Amino acid sequence: MKRIGFFVASFVFLFVMASVSFAQAVPATKIGWIVTSDFGDEKAGITKYLNATRAVETEMRPRAVELQTLQTKINTIADDLTKMTTNSAVPVDPKAAAAKQEEGQRLRREYEFKQKEAQAAYEKRRAEVIGPITNNILQALQEYAKLKGYAVVLDVTAMGAENQPSPVLVFDPTADITKDFITYYNARPATTATK
Repeated sequence: MKRIGFFVASFVFLFVMASVSFAQAVPATKIGWIVTSDFGDEKAGITKYLNATRAVETEMRPRAVELQTLQTKINTIADDLTKMTTNSAVPVDPKAAAAKQEEGQRLRREYEFKQKEAQAAYEKRRAEVIGPITNNILQALQEYAKLKGYAVVLDVTAMGAENQPSPVLVFDPTADITKDFITYYNARPATTATK
């Protein structure tokens, strides 16, 4: 009986020692979360990203103005047609109404074509200008995580979005590293930030 008791006590001792040594061998995993949509915050975002976004928007503004002008013309024609057909005191000139409809349809086709063209140009230009900055931000985030000892950094931007399942069920608000990372990135020398 003493042998069994000694054996059990030895086994328990070895199990406890193995658990303690395993716990010491496995370092604690540090996890943080970030809200990447805050990079574009006008007041507290990433300066380089904001400047590039503004530059692309300024470059594309003439196309937006052209589309707005076309939309105004289309709306004016639609209003004119409504006035022509709803005023029973004035007889409708079928040729004038047909001409207005034709002009409206032509402008609508032109608007749709220019809208698709403008969207494609915007996406292309955004990829050319902001794509390298986004890659640089991701590299800096990797450096930051390594420097601060984070094994995992989660992007929680989509959390709470409508019809989006959340992969994170519970998280500690103190693990939000967004502001600290933005400060870190904005403080980097310009030569580092352009690599």
